Amino acid sequence: MPRLSPLAALLVSVAVLMPACNGLASRNRVQAINRMNEGIQLFDRNNTAGAEKAIQDAIQLDPTFAQAHHTLGQIYKKQNKLVDAEKAFQGAIDSMKAEPQAEYWYDLGTVQQAQGEADGVSADEREKKFEAAINSYQEALKLDQKMYKAHYRTGVLYEKLDQPEKADGAYRKTIEIKPSYSPAFVSLGNMYIDYGFANVAMAVLDVGAQINDKDARMWNGLGRAHFELGQMKEAIDAYTKAKAIDPDGIDALYGLGMAFAELRQRKEAKENLELFLSKAGDARPDLIKAARDTVARMQDVI
Repeated sequence: MPRLSPLAALLVSVAVLMPACNGLASRNRVQAINRMNEGIQLFDRNNTAGAEKAIQDAIQLDPTFAQAHHTLGQIYKKQNKLVDAEKAFQGAIDSMKAEPQAEYWYDLGTVQQAQGEADGVSADEREKKFEAAINSYQEALKLDQKMYKAHYRTGVLYEKLDQPEKADGAYRKTIEIKPSYSPAFVSLGNMYIDYGFANVAMAVLDVGAQINDKDARMWNGLGRAHFELGQMKEAIDAYTKAKAIDPDGIDALYGLGMAFAELRQRKEAKENLELFLSKAGDARPDLIKAARDTVARMQDVI
């Protein structure tokens, strides 16, 4: 039998070893799946530290196990560990070569967005995180064009970045895909009000209210639009509907108070504005100041 050259012998040994290595990889994946499932069960029992350790073990067993990276990211996200979640979701994306998942890109975008929205973030860092999130949502949409929440979140971020035309397109695409998704109507309508187009907002929000008349935010938006157009009675009617749906909603209380004040109905104005001030906390400092000033003016008149 002829002797094999060193190179040929090496190729033969590799060919023999490869099935064994594949089997080892398969065993590692099975062990990783089992360990990940243990982690999920531990998390469900509120054993967060144990869950993290179990899923980290799964990743160590099989670093290419994208689902384990993604599950770890979800656990970090639920604890508001946004930096750790971002790294875990990026690990899932880096490992998903065979089966790309739009969900992984979407979840990465949500934690990048949340980091940009966090208190104390500089303007530059906020813009950087928002742009990174937009990129992640767009990557998700390359894989699933019907992911309406990715379109919606893209619109929210374009609006925050003062790019209303792009925001408009994203909100409208959301509505095209999911006409029953109220937040898209609410955000689009309020954006038009913010940019001085209350009449256009009215048309958007009217359609939204026909689709879902149980969303207090829709009626609050209509109240704002009527108020901006000087239609105080219609504003009061819209805010009253919002208040009926959400009696503790501060937007409706503020809107009612200010609209009644415009009509010089001091009792109703004072009642709603004082209720607003008792519930607002520190949530809306701009509205709180306006409400206090309005109440003070009414007291001066009396």
